[in-house]
Amino acid sequence: MTQCIASMSIGISLLVGFYFAGSLVYYLFMFNTIIGRIQSSKTIVLSKIQPGKKSVMRFAKKYPFGSLFVALGLLVILIGANSFLNRPPKEVAEAEPTAKKVAVYRIGEAPTIEVQAQVEKSGVITITALTSGVVRNLNVEAGSYVTRGKMLVSLSSNYQGGNAASLQASIAAENLKYINETYDSQKDIIAKQKDMTNKSDSNNDEFRSITDKSLSETQSLISLNDSILSTLQDKLTAYEAANDATNILATKQSMTQYLSSNNSLKNALRNNEYSSAGNKPPAEISDLNRDIMIKQLDIQEKTIDLNREIYRLQYQVARVQEAAMYPSAPFNSTVQRVFVKVGEAVNPGTPLVQLSQTIEEDPIVAIAYVPREIAQSTTYSQPSILTIGNFTYDTYPSYITQDAIKGQLYGIYFPIPDNYNQYVTEDGYISVTIPVGYANTSASIPFIPIDSVYQTQDSASIFVVENEKAVSRTVTLGPVLGRYVEVTSGLAAGDIIILDRTVVDGDAIEIE
Repeated sequence: MTQCIASMSIGISLLVGFYFAGSLVYYLFMFNTIIGRIQSSKTIVLSKIQPGKKSVMRFAKKYPFGSLFVALGLLVILIGANSFLNRPPKEVAEAEPTAKKVAVYRIGEAPTIEVQAQVEKSGVITITALTSGVVRNLNVEAGSYVTRGKMLVSLSSNYQGGNAASLQASIAAENLKYINETYDSQKDIIAKQKDMTNKSDSNNDEFRSITDKSLSETQSLISLNDSILSTLQDKLTAYEAANDATNILATKQSMTQYLSSNNSLKNALRNNEYSSAGNKPPAEISDLNRDIMIKQLDIQEKTIDLNREIYRLQYQVARVQEAAMYPSAPFNSTVQRVFVKVGEAVNPGTPLVQLSQTIEEDPIVAIAYVPREIAQSTTYSQPSILTIGNFTYDTYPSYITQDAIKGQLYGIYFPIPDNYNQYVTEDGYISVTIPVGYANTSASIPFIPIDSVYQTQDSASIFVVENEKAVSRTVTLGPVLGRYVEVTSGLAAGDIIILDRTVVDGDAIEIE
């Protein structure tokens, strides 16, 4: 019985040994790529097995039951190892690609353009010197609240405090005072001169009337003298016929007296007729003298009025020049800074004091200067976004200029709420995002962000979302508008443009 068990153990051990040797040879054969070394590998294995075989047989004879259990254990291990090594490889399921999260732009949205807008705070001004001078007094200091018209700084013409502008104003005031005091008297003199002129003309008319009345009397006297002369002529003829020399001489002497008297009377008559006639030059000259005198007096009267007005304006000019020596606050405000000190010489344009108007009285606007195309296409259908420091808010333009106001640029005005007053400065800049075009109509000629376009030498393409995948599409580009470019063909309403530049054609897409 013992011999039988020992033989069985030896057989099992040999079987296990040969199985192990065969498996080892098999695996060596599988991993050896050189066919020529297969036989030598088998020989080496068998040569290594022979000493082991003898040892196993001695152990089986000495410990038959132990060797049996060892052999069974080795058999089980070898069978398990063979099953493990020869099992078919498991099929590995392909991992589905992970969808990429991307930012998109949808056709139909109005494009925007980001520009810098200049801040205008009408209540923040710098008072500058309007004339040359020396600072005599400073009436305010930083932080002082001043009312409209309050004197801020006093200037003088020299370091001793003399003020030429004030002296000029005093001279102008005295001249105006004199002209005002004599104005009524001069007007009264002119009025009386007009009366005198009119009365002189009336007097001349009266003289002509008197002369005209004396013409008939002179004419009667002439007629009487003519009658006497006729009688004397008859007597002279009779005396000459009688050759009465004495009476002839006496008659001729009498006739000579009457002829001389008639000549004087006729001369006086002609002069009186000439001077008394209303249509003759003496009467016309009298009328012309009156008209000339009246017009000269009218001119004098107007000259007096003009001089009075000139003196008044000269006084105001002197006051204005004097006021330039005493700069004042144009509105209720707070002094932010004083730029000068007492005794400092200043010239026109030298900053003196900076004032800041109260918030309630200080409208604040931001003006974006843009080309005509952008100004005309700015839309009110979507709000613009103003960025002030760390704050942003939506607003709409209050006014868009119809003409260029800064070179060839147009202005878009944006109101800034009073609560942002402390975050902006005069002539400072803030960022404004302005919508351009209309969202409802941009599908016909859409605008897309220029960063989404892939440009080559021959074509331009973009990636759109189709069935949750990135699909490349060739497009035709138009003009660039800020950060956007017009697409004339290749897109339609509802298309979704991928903005990320990390995708390739066919990538799975997840819209952020």
